[in-house]
Amino acid sequence: MTAGDCLESIEAGKWESFLFLFGEERFFQTEIIGRLTEKLLTPDNRDFNYECFDASESRPEAWIESARTLSFFGGQKLIVVRNLHNASLSSEKANRNASISPDEVDRLMAYLSKPLPEACLVITADKIDRKKKLHKFLEKCPGAVDCSPPSEGFLVSWLKKRAQEKGYTLSPSAANLIVERVGNRPGILAQELEKTLIYAGEKKTVSEEDVSQLVGELKMESAFMLIDALKGKKLETALRILKSNIKHGEEPIKTLGLISWQFRMIWEVKCGLSRRWSIAETAKKMGANSFMVEKAAASARQYSDKELQNSFRFLRQADRELKSTGKNPEGIMKNLLWNLCSVKKD
Repeated sequence: MTAGDCLESIEAGKWESFLFLFGEERFFQTEIIGRLTEKLLTPDNRDFNYECFDASESRPEAWIESARTLSFFGGQKLIVVRNLHNASLSSEKANRNASISPDEVDRLMAYLSKPLPEACLVITADKIDRKKKLHKFLEKCPGAVDCSPPSEGFLVSWLKKRAQEKGYTLSPSAANLIVERVGNRPGILAQELEKTLIYAGEKKTVSEEDVSQLVGELKMESAFMLIDALKGKKLETALRILKSNIKHGEEPIKTLGLISWQFRMIWEVKCGLSRRWSIAETAKKMGANSFMVEKAAASARQYSDKELQNSFRFLRQADRELKSTGKNPEGIMKNLLWNLCSVKKD
């Protein structure tokens, strides 16, 4: 299930006795654990009904024992095991002190197959290795929750619903603008929404104008502005945007990711247009927001297939250099922008 589905179930008072939260979006992991904490714990029973472990510094036996130990105060216990991705899994029993042994994996899987209803055991992992027996098992459990970064289309609906839960109406254009300015970062989106709702105050309605006045471009300069500069071969503008990003603490690898994401979207939209798909049909097939696809379509019409292919070659080269060399990251990105502004259409 998705993180959104899980949160809705918890609000309805329903959750599995075991939850596996996997995916790099820690905001959703924190949100789910926070909602469970509100439902299960009180100041009176927290000391007895809550226990937290780090998977790399504890043993599965301790997690299971905690889940099987009933609270003196009654109620369902909450046991959280964080960072399973940091715990190594051994194929040899001799490495027991260094990693989780096969026997421990089997015992843990046996418990998770029939978890006690008196406890809610939550295990988190930023990433999973589907080649590993335990990870493969956990992903197939009824309580497996995918906490990967969601699509921007999902985030627009998510923001509107989050505002509604707090008694506010967030217009579609306002939600789109927040996502465009902040990007695919749920944690920061939630903070910016909260700030916007406080600004809206008693009028209980948030407009696009409210967002434009209050929400800064947390991408420093939006990815679309950077793409527009590259599309128009405006190297000086593109370099200024890059400098602004770096000045505000944006890592070059993240800026590269934004550029690559935009070019991939442009390519996919261009393919859709070549098949004579409408914007709505293209967005549906891509699983993207129509607002974002419409913007990408304007750029797609400016690029030839050859120009996009050359652009992807430069993007791959920059990615390799950023990840495998000791060169100046800013210099690599400047060279990339120069290449993208110089690439030929034919």
